[in-house]
Amino acid sequence: GVDTPQALAASMRVERLELELAPNLTPLADPAQGGDLLDRVRGLRRKIASEKGFAIPTVRTRDNINLPASTYAIKVNGVEVARGEAPPGRMLAIGAGIDALPGEPTIEPVFGLPAKWIPIEAREQALVAAGITPIDRSSAIITHLAEIVARHAAELLGSQQVQVLLDAVRATDPAVVEEMKGAQVTVTDLHRVLSSLLAEGVPVTDFVRIVEAVTERARQPNHTAETLVEAARTALGPMITAAHAQDGQVSVITLDATFEQTLANTVRPTDGGSVLGVEPFVVEHLVNEVRQLVDSAGKLGKEPVLIVASALRPSVSRLFAAALPRLAVLSINEIGRQVQLERTGVVNGVNATVGV
Repeated sequence: GVDTPQALAASMRVERLELELAPNLTPLADPAQGGDLLDRVRGLRRKIASEKGFAIPTVRTRDNINLPASTYAIKVNGVEVARGEAPPGRMLAIGAGIDALPGEPTIEPVFGLPAKWIPIEAREQALVAAGITPIDRSSAIITHLAEIVARHAAELLGSQQVQVLLDAVRATDPAVVEEMKGAQVTVTDLHRVLSSLLAEGVPVTDFVRIVEAVTERARQPNHTAETLVEAARTALGPMITAAHAQDGQVSVITLDATFEQTLANTVRPTDGGSVLGVEPFVVEHLVNEVRQLVDSAGKLGKEPVLIVASALRPSVSRLFAAALPRLAVLSINEIGRQVQLERTGVVNGVNATVGV
């Protein structure tokens, strides 16, 4: 290749999303050898666009001779965030009866469940066994990639994509974009709101409603990046709630009213958003109590959400993003009327003598 400045710049450019394959996995990405991985990746991009509400960047697939045999790696913005295996001649079997099957034990990367790489010849045997789904290697990689994309959606949304979404709205609802500009909401403001929503697993499919809610809040005095996000979440409340409902019911964990008020009184703003100004032991108590309630609900097949007062949601959510990433933290303002709440438990204050 010629070392033109353009060629060098292209070679140094950090790809937003990359899938690297060990040399013995490259047949998966080669249609001439029956590999359907690239088709699957395109399908995944369409699926994510319809589920999340924005187009993820093109997935750059390439071989990497430095990877161990049968290994693939997923990179986001040039940083490896996950790696897995997909040994040739094997299928991934997940389910209760895998012990009876031949193959190498492994851990399924998305849910961390015990699994096994079984020989392709054992596929029929697996299908006959109760509760086992053998999946081919491309599917296993795509499932893993989908999970990583969902987890890193906020980092994969560029301001360019926000502009694309805005241009689409300008074509159908020009007034919405004009109002937004009139309220002095910038593309950067909007980008920040969308990233925050995606970071907490909220799709941005209802883009017009988000823009309208943000515009309306921006017209009021003393708004912050955080209050704009909360306004968007409140507007999307019914959708957010529905996503956590099982058979029209949402399992909820709440805080005792006195404890909640105590926490709310300590919220203070920082450059990175609001935080709880409480003693570490209070934070520890809160996290441990919620974790126990989540675990015991999980044993009953339920995934509860934590519901807190609106003023507390951003700081409590930030706290649990690190401690219990799978837990959704909702504000009371978001709860749609169409669902029934099923109380899983109430968290009392540290020295609370208050009964539930």
